[in-house]
Amino acid sequence: MPTEVMTEPTAKKRTLSEFRNEPLTDFSKPHNRSAMESALEKVKAELGREYPLVIAGQRITGLKTYDSTNPSHKGQLLGKFQKGSKAHVEQAISAAWKTFESWKRAPVTVRAGLLVKAAELMRQRKHEFSATMIYEVGKTWPEADADTAEAIDFLEFYARESYRYAGEQPITKIESEDNALVYIPLGVGAVIPPWNFPLAIMAGMTSAAVVTGNTVVLKPSSDAPWIAYRFFALLEEAGMPAGVVNFLSGSGGEVGDPLIQRKSGCTSTSKQQSRSKVRSGSNASSQRWEGRTRSSSIAKPRISMTPHRQWWHRRSDFKDKSVPRARG
Repeated sequence: MPTEVMTEPTAKKRTLSEFRNEPLTDFSKPHNRSAMESALEKVKAELGREYPLVIAGQRITGLKTYDSTNPSHKGQLLGKFQKGSKAHVEQAISAAWKTFESWKRAPVTVRAGLLVKAAELMRQRKHEFSATMIYEVGKTWPEADADTAEAIDFLEFYARESYRYAGEQPITKIESEDNALVYIPLGVGAVIPPWNFPLAIMAGMTSAAVVTGNTVVLKPSSDAPWIAYRFFALLEEAGMPAGVVNFLSGSGGEVGDPLIQRKSGCTSTSKQQSRSKVRSGSNASSQRWEGRTRSSSIAKPRISMTPHRQWWHRRSDFKDKSVPRARG
């Protein structure tokens, strides 16, 4: 387990504005409807492409593929995705551990800056992310818009929280002792998101791990790999170093199960097949951190790769509390 960590109790905190929830789009206004229609047409032009695995920045193609299709029009092919294997899982975990040695030492300004930049880019293209979910998982316009807005919220909120966790922590002072409390990255996290909130939950789990100095193997839902790849590409565009997040599409049996059976933090809200094996205690000796990192709730996960809190409030509380919006 990692014992070396870069702490920044005296670091000069970057000035970030107070957190505010990303506004939802009012589609009763003609210009907003027109913007979404344009995004749907733009995304439609991308249909049918083939997408790679990405491990340590290396694009891997030429494998067997599976199709992502529109559940509302099952004959409409959205994209072809590589079928990763257990060997690719091992390769991705090794690459993530190697990158962890440098990423855990990256200053909070770099890690938080990555999330802020990603949020800025997603905000500029929010309708394109929403359009992708409309095609891939059958969301309505308002549902897709809320999913994208929540993903932006996670990026912005966790960027701000990372400064607090990287700074000096309050402790009870004892004159005869010199004590300090620091939060440390744990290592490599396996992120396995569900299909029903394929952007917000996936982005939240991934960004929480990354901003706290961990690295990630991202295994998207087999029903929603397209939106996950779009988010991964956004992180790359925002300046994410190779190997910090590794994109590994494939089935739950061939990719999901080997991931949760390894000595990594597992943040999974998908695939009953994988969840049952985590809960059954298989390979229990490798799950030292599992209790701290895995979500037991599909609808409202606690997203954490280090001791990192999240508060959930119902929609009626949003006017008074600046926290990530909750579903339900």
